[in-house]
Amino acid sequence: MTVIYSNSWSGGLAEWIEGDTAFISVAFSWMLPKAYQRAIWYSEQNYKVLAGGPAVKIQPEYLKDVARIKDHVTDAIAQHNPNATFTSRGCVRNCKFCIVPKIEGKLKELDDFPIRPIICDNNFLACSRSHFDRVIDKLKPLRGIDFNQGLDARLITKYQANRLAELNIKKGRIRLAYDYIGMEGQITDAFSILVDAGFRAYNIRCYVLIGNEPIKSCYERVKKIIELKGEPFCQPMLSLKTLEKKPVVRYDWTEQKLKDMARWSNRYIWRKLSLQEYTPRRDQLSLFEELI
Repeated sequence: MTVIYSNSWSGGLAEWIEGDTAFISVAFSWMLPKAYQRAIWYSEQNYKVLAGGPAVKIQPEYLKDVARIKDHVTDAIAQHNPNATFTSRGCVRNCKFCIVPKIEGKLKELDDFPIRPIICDNNFLACSRSHFDRVIDKLKPLRGIDFNQGLDARLITKYQANRLAELNIKKGRIRLAYDYIGMEGQITDAFSILVDAGFRAYNIRCYVLIGNEPIKSCYERVKKIIELKGEPFCQPMLSLKTLEKKPVVRYDWTEQKLKDMARWSNRYIWRKLSLQEYTPRRDQLSLFEELI
């Protein structure tokens, strides 16, 4: 087998060759145009081309003229990162902004899975206690555990937090998500449970979806994470089928405001300046003065 990338993560487009067949796995829809060109190139080299992955599954028509669409390739995640694995697929939620319910459906626990430190489950905490314990026990000998997709703050219990604390978690970091303003109480409880289990609040990174609610609601969610002494990470909402990595503009947002809030949050500028004080362009005032 020949793997065509060198970084730990593939960047959303993994390519590899087995015999006379080239495989292309596409994680993100905005990588489809590049995947299309790669499929043409492999065909010109006389390879059979098979394409799959989340982006292909939700838009199979995009590559159908240049590749055979493959619904499933065992352990394709390892082609994106050799340290990554799934112990379950699907999710118990049905969030409109998420591709998982559309392509994977309801939660399914896997009986057999490679033991690797990067866990990519979409909702690991929704698994049964028996599955949860089995995974934790298998992970205990490993170092640098990373629940890469985040843990559902609405589900975390003291039992789960204490068991997670038994693991050698990379940089001690736990990832949560704060997607709606109505989750405030559950986020606060999750921080309390994790801190009581021994995790440091500043090691709790919280993905904050922005653009799915008005600016004030999104900003209040970011502020809450900062108040809890956690680390906010803003993610502007994207269309599930976007072919260009540009955010969806709704409510009182502009594309520039989405970029500015994400930059202010994700580059830790909030440690020095409030969002209202942040002026990313020298010739302009802050775009968020209305929040004062």
